[in-house]
Amino acid sequence: MTGVPTRRSDLLVVGGGAAGLAAASVAARAGSRVILVERHRLGGDCLYTGCIPSKALLRAAALAHAQRQGGPFGIAPHEPVIDFAALRDSLTRVIARIEPEDSEARYRALGAMVVHGPAIVESEASVRIGTSRLTARSLVIATGATPVVPDLPGLDGAPWFTSETLWDLERQPRDLVILGGGPLGCEIGQAYRRLASRVTIVESAPRLLGQEPAAISAALTTALQEEGTRILTSARALRVERAEGSFRLVVETGTGSPTTLPFDALLIAVGRRARTQGLEALGLALDPSGRIRTDAFLRTSRGGLYAAGDVTSPIHFTHVAGQQGAYAALNALFRPLIRLRWATSPIPRVTYTDPEIASVGGDPEDRDRVVETIEIPLSELNRAVTDGVARGVAHFGIDRHGRLACVSLCMPHAGESIAQIVLAMRERFSLSRLLGLIQPYPTYSEVHRKAAVRWREQRTGPASRRFAAGLLRLLRPLN
Repeated sequence: MTGVPTRRSDLLVVGGGAAGLAAASVAARAGSRVILVERHRLGGDCLYTGCIPSKALLRAAALAHAQRQGGPFGIAPHEPVIDFAALRDSLTRVIARIEPEDSEARYRALGAMVVHGPAIVESEASVRIGTSRLTARSLVIATGATPVVPDLPGLDGAPWFTSETLWDLERQPRDLVILGGGPLGCEIGQAYRRLASRVTIVESAPRLLGQEPAAISAALTTALQEEGTRILTSARALRVERAEGSFRLVVETGTGSPTTLPFDALLIAVGRRARTQGLEALGLALDPSGRIRTDAFLRTSRGGLYAAGDVTSPIHFTHVAGQQGAYAALNALFRPLIRLRWATSPIPRVTYTDPEIASVGGDPEDRDRVVETIEIPLSELNRAVTDGVARGVAHFGIDRHGRLACVSLCMPHAGESIAQIVLAMRERFSLSRLLGLIQPYPTYSEVHRKAAVRWREQRTGPASRRFAAGLLRLLRPLN
């Protein structure tokens, strides 16, 4: 690093992704001297290889799919023509429109000093970049996570990609095989299938999206299969083979002989691990998965050093990383006067497939509180009927106090509708309070009230109805 002065700051943030940007922003707005260190470019995975390009890709795929689906509405369907180069350009334009929000110029304008280069964290108060040293009263580590690549025989030399490199594809794959049936695998798989690639998803667990209720997983699996995606569950990848210039993944499914899957692109989407390179000298306590351990205030085992985002959290969402970054920065700057406790619940998650899946809760602790469940099929919503949506379900887990313990929605705009549920869970509303809310008609959010009505009906059995009928008989002579 040349031309950058060595200086002391109030807060030093290592990592320019969602967590680091939030930490630097909060610190700068609080009037502190903050230095933000990033080895590559500000914005991190979300802007360049995650949320933003993937959602733009899904939008393009949805438009292609819609051209095939007009028949029931009296619109002649036709097969779209995919210009993959133009599609890639459209993703680049979307990123460029959002890029200024995470730009170096913006953070410099806020008052932060931005330094580029690989950081070696030497202590709780010191970071070395090349031959220069930066010091601060407190540090926030926000180095994120990196895709896990399994030790798969034959992988070297094959056209394989991760969530970080998938966007380098210059030609649309004819045969795309995806290793991993989590949110990323399902989203990218559906997108490329709708763009007319042949797609196979290989998942080692018994079903896709294992964290979601079985009914939700089943609804998505059926939707993907109806669109032509091949899905192999309880499957284990054995090796990659090459023959006559082509590649194939050999998979064991437990049904006899191994299955061979030809591909010209293999997407590896089996998870992510914390990026802790450059932190070795600190001797930080790590959890069994290699993430930095933190306490309720996001403080590491070294008192003046805090961590936020994917490097410490098992919940790899931009909205989680951003809030953790803000909390960590304030705790680090104003300790011991401010101690903001990081709460892990309720945190919504969304899988942006079609149907979209949004959930909150679902951890073992949440499931243990469930005493009854209610499932509302989407066929009961008039908005779904008008939209021609035939598949979907809403799953509500309810505790003994009549409050929501976990909710999963599988329907259009689920990510928007789940916000109401997050508020209800955070404020500990009972379903009686949800029953009193007037939902606009016709919308998908009506499903919340329908669940509350169903819950009330199940609680008011024959005895309650007989009691109400008796009251009416007493009142009739008075009219």
